Amino acid sequence: MPQVVDLTSAIARKTFAKKPKFRLGLVGTLVVSNFAWLILFGVAVFSLIGVTRFSAALSKSYLEEKWNSLQNRLAQKKELEERDLRIARLIASQSSDTTDILGLATRISKILDSTKGRQRSFLENAIPEAMLIQTSTQIPASAVLAMAIFESGYGNSMLAKDYNNYFGMKAFDSWTGARALNMPTRDSGEDTTADFRAYPTLAAGFQGYSQFLLSNDRYRKYVGEKSGVKFVSNILAAGYCPDPDYLVHIRDIIQKHGLDQLDAALEEIVDNKESVATASPASQPPATAGAH
Repeated sequence: MPQVVDLTSAIARKTFAKKPKFRLGLVGTLVVSNFAWLILFGVAVFSLIGVTRFSAALSKSYLEEKWNSLQNRLAQKKELEERDLRIARLIASQSSDTTDILGLATRISKILDSTKGRQRSFLENAIPEAMLIQTSTQIPASAVLAMAIFESGYGNSMLAKDYNNYFGMKAFDSWTGARALNMPTRDSGEDTTADFRAYPTLAAGFQGYSQFLLSNDRYRKYVGEKSGVKFVSNILAAGYCPDPDYLVHIRDIIQKHGLDQLDAALEEIVDNKESVATASPASQPPATAGAH
């Protein structure tokens, strides 16, 4: 049988002492508080530096954006001023009659007000060229503008943007100028590629188109037609394009922007100039003998 040992007296004599609480004391408190203040000060300094750098970067970005915006506005203003001056010179070259000039300017403004954005920008640049073509070749400006709009999507096609070909003119073997090679196109409903004419500027592209029409016997005989819709209808009948909806699109574009009013205004100016030229010899005094 195991022996039982009485431990009661030993346990009674054991002392249980509590450990004293840890105290920082005055010096410890000062050290800890100062260390905490240093940490807070460091955090504040780094935060201030970070905010300052962020503010500086933000300010720089803001100023650069404002400067670029200002430069863009000035460039657009200059471009519009040059366009207006080009139109004014073209109008003045066609007529010295103030009434004619104001009437044509009003009609041009109405055409430009019929659209906005990229479409308006395209018309601003294209109208003077179409006017020049009508006054120099008698190809209606409305037809030129409507076909350029339809063929290039207001100058947004790759051919127009990269090669100033606004009329989809292909570069056949007889073409000796620059080419846009292997451009995707559709021929008789089939996807294919072909070479197209390339021009250095918008003005050259428009002039190239008028020369294309004038150099082709099938189309040249319709030059002088006063209606843009009729002119396009005639050259389509002569084989210009097999698209059965082509004329419908041209008619809609001319109607949308009132382009036929531009034809009429230019025709009035030409008629007035011819009237003045016809009447002027009768108003001049007869030449004296010996005058040369």
